[in-house]
Amino acid sequence: MSDQFYLAMLLAAAGRPNSDKQAVLSAEGAADPGEGMPENRHPECQAPAAGHAAAGRSMPYVEEIGGFQSLHFSEGAVQSEMSLADPRLLLSDYTHAMMGFLLFKDAPEQIEMIGLGGGSLAKYCYHALPDTRITVAEISPEVIALRERFRIPADDERFTVLCADGADFIRQHEGRPDVLLVDGFDHQGQPPQLCSPGFYDYCYERLAPGGVMVVNLFGSDDKFGVFAARIRDSFLDKVVSIACEGGSNKVVFACKSEQFPPSRLQLLAKAQRCDAQHPFSMSSIAQRILHRLEQRKHPRAGYYDSY
Repeated sequence: MSDQFYLAMLLAAAGRPNSDKQAVLSAEGAADPGEGMPENRHPECQAPAAGHAAAGRSMPYVEEIGGFQSLHFSEGAVQSEMSLADPRLLLSDYTHAMMGFLLFKDAPEQIEMIGLGGGSLAKYCYHALPDTRITVAEISPEVIALRERFRIPADDERFTVLCADGADFIRQHEGRPDVLLVDGFDHQGQPPQLCSPGFYDYCYERLAPGGVMVVNLFGSDDKFGVFAARIRDSFLDKVVSIACEGGSNKVVFACKSEQFPPSRLQLLAKAQRCDAQHPFSMSSIAQRILHRLEQRKHPRAGYYDSY
C-alpha cells in the first residue's frame, strides 16, 4: 500500500468528470476482463450486493485516471496502482523495495504473501519468477472479486489466492516458504493481528531456514518503533529497514539466516545480476540496505526507534 497519490493523476482528475470512480459491490460493477483473462475461481469470495457492505469494512473502489488504475478504500489513500498499458509493471518504489528479497534469497522455491490489493507484487512475481510457487492470503472477498480487473492470474499449479485472515493463515497453513511478504492493510491501516509479537514469532517459525520476511510499514506511524522492535526480537536482531521514495513507507527485511548481514560484495554482486533481469534498479535498493547496515555499526541515541 502506498500513501502517496501521483501528482500527475491528481492533475489529470481535475477536469475529468467522466473519471471512473465506482464502488465495486457486485460482479456487474466490475469492468469486463480483457481478452483471455481468467474467470474468478473463488465464488465463495464474491462481493456482496450493493447496499450490503460487510460490517466494519470499507468497500473498495477502483479509479481510472490518465492511463492508470488504482484501488482505494478511502479518499486519497492508494492501496495499489496499475498501468493500463503495462499491467505487470511495478509503479511504486515500495514494491521495488519489497522485491529486494532477491538480494537475500535469489531463487525462492515458495513465496507466501499476506495482502493481495491490486496484485502488483503477486503478478510481478508470477511472471518474473516462473519456477516459484506463490500463495496469497487476502481477507477481503471484495478485493478478491476485483482480481480480473487488475489482471491477476487465475489459480494454477503454482499460483493460489486464498480468502483468509493473514494471521490465521500464518498459524494454520502448511508449508515452509523461502520468502514471506507482509503487505496487509485495510481502511484503518495495518490490522493489529498483523503486527503483534505472536504474529512475527509465527512468521519466523514458518519460514524455511535461510528465508526472509519483508514487511511494508508506515514510517510515519507513531508505533513504527514498536513494530520494528517486535520484528527485531522475533528474528534475533537479523533485521534491516529502508525508507522508500515518494512516501512514508518503510520496508523491513528480517532474515532467518546465520549469514546475516551479507557482505557488501555479496549484496552488490546480487544486485548487478538482478539489474539485468528486472526493469528497476536493484542496485539502488542494495545501496540503501548497505547504508542502513553501516549505520548499525555506529548506533546513535534513538536509532532503533527508526530501525
